[in-house]
Amino acid sequence: MDRDKQLVKRIGIFDSGAGGLTVLKKLRASIPGVTYYYLGDTARLPYGTKSSETIVRYSKQNASFLLSRRIDILIVACNTASAYAIPALREFAEDIPVTGVIYPGARRAATTSQNGRIGIIGTTATISSGKYQNKLKELDPDLKVFTTPAPLLVPLVEEGLISGEIPEKVILMYLKPLLEKNIDTLILGCTHYPLLKQTIQKMVPELKLVDSAEPIKDILLQEYRFPGGNGKTEIFVTDYPEGFGSLSQRFLEGNFDKIEHIDLQNLWRIPDDKKIKKTR
Repeated sequence: MDRDKQLVKRIGIFDSGAGGLTVLKKLRASIPGVTYYYLGDTARLPYGTKSSETIVRYSKQNASFLLSRRIDILIVACNTASAYAIPALREFAEDIPVTGVIYPGARRAATTSQNGRIGIIGTTATISSGKYQNKLKELDPDLKVFTTPAPLLVPLVEEGLISGEIPEKVILMYLKPLLEKNIDTLILGCTHYPLLKQTIQKMVPELKLVDSAEPIKDILLQEYRFPGGNGKTEIFVTDYPEGFGSLSQRFLEGNFDKIEHIDLQNLWRIPDDKKIKKTR
């Protein structure tokens, strides 16, 4: 029964930048009564070029800030952080459920593909981690998985170049080797990439596109209960680059209560062995 499920009032979400706002957008549309706290670590992006040790350290700092907001669930909306930091974050956050984007996306792709041939595009670090590939093989050892890093897609999205000749040429450069493998499903392994969905679908109409926002929403609705009404949305950034406000509007397509700059490195230096417990 729903009454037996944990009531979730506050959800924390972090990403290295604005990309995770695509996850926030999906959650707000389906679960509007929650208060959302979103942290974009814009001062230290991109995570996709960092070492695994640095990614884990940054992720703990992000988590410590969001946990100070007394969140009930932590969502890691960064594919790179999901690839490297989830086990450390689950130990670090202790009694707070931590959800990444890789397992939900992989599970959705495994059940979506008809011919068992799945392509993945993402940052260099996400692809190199092998986490999507390994998770897909755990779900179904018979799947054939093909990958390619697509680092140029993030700056295109952040410049607002999500349709037209330039993004189509870049997308084709990355997709051509995957399409030659006869994939029927493509995992968009970066939270920026959903903004390119319409362009990719126009180029390859028969290709099934999977990002993690929809399956994360489904998992939350299955496992938790939520208050009614309308919650609020607060956005925090570690740097406020020019145009971030308009970029947030483009990703989120809706209002939010505030954007606040925070000095994450100075205020939230947490030793590796320090754990944060939720207080009520």
